[in-house]
Amino acid sequence: MNETECAALLESADWQSPRLIVVFVILGIVNVMVILGNLLVIAAVYHSSKLRTVTNLFIVSLAVADLMVGVAVLPFSSTLEVSKVSGVQND
Repeated sequence: MNETECAALLESADWQSPRLIVVFVILGIVNVMVILGNLLVIAAVYHSSKLRTVTNLFIVSLAVADLMVGVAVLPFSSTLEVSKVSGVQND
């Protein structure tokens, strides 16, 4: 998607639509849960020496990867999903 298409999607979005706001809030809650949940897993293994096993280190590795997705990908994906939903409604 190039800059012109992105600008057209943003301008066509009806940011006052109740459905759009509900979808955006749900996706925002999911994103926050992903970030907080993975931070809790990492913190639990970091603070408890009993949890520092090889298996749990693999789980921490997965939590770090999922945390990066939650920080770097999900906000942009949510915005694209919301703008596509509004774009479909306007067509």
